[in-house]
Amino acid sequence: MQIQKNFLNPHTFIELIDIINDTRFPWYYPQSNGEPCQYINLLYYDNQFFIDVNSKLMECLCTLTNQLNAIALLKIKVNATPKNAPEQIWHTDWQISTPSKTCVLYLNTCDGYTEFRSGKKIYSEENTAVIFDTDLEHRGTPPTNVDRRLVLNVNYFER
Repeated sequence: MQIQKNFLNPHTFIELIDIINDTRFPWYYPQSNGEPCQYINLLYYDNQFFIDVNSKLMECLCTLTNQLNAIALLKIKVNATPKNAPEQIWHTDWQISTPSKTCVLYLNTCDGYTEFRSGKKIYSEENTAVIFDTDLEHRGTPPTNVDRRLVLNVNYFER
């Protein structure tokens, strides 16, 4: 597991935050049992970026994936977990035989965190990335000190 503070350069990070915090940014409510009360926007899946990804967001995501040394993407999703929502269930992001990685990029600072089965907790600190194997069990916890916890989740194959 790697933890990298100030992961994106400040300009790219601010652009990314401005896009996601824009009142026109669409949020979807999938009503997932595993991620209760969480709003999402699936930006990339099945070898394609979705319609919500404009050129500015695409540029930010390309910078991010280049920095991750990604050779291929599986999924990119942004999550918004409201204050005091239920905890997620334990899960893995992918279960495939080819080694792959997950990057959780925290988009805001709050007391919500990512917890791993080992007991390790990584608290949400803006522009901090935690990178780990996709088959590592983890869960997200909601914030209590801000309205919502924002994370960008990238699943990819590393070069």
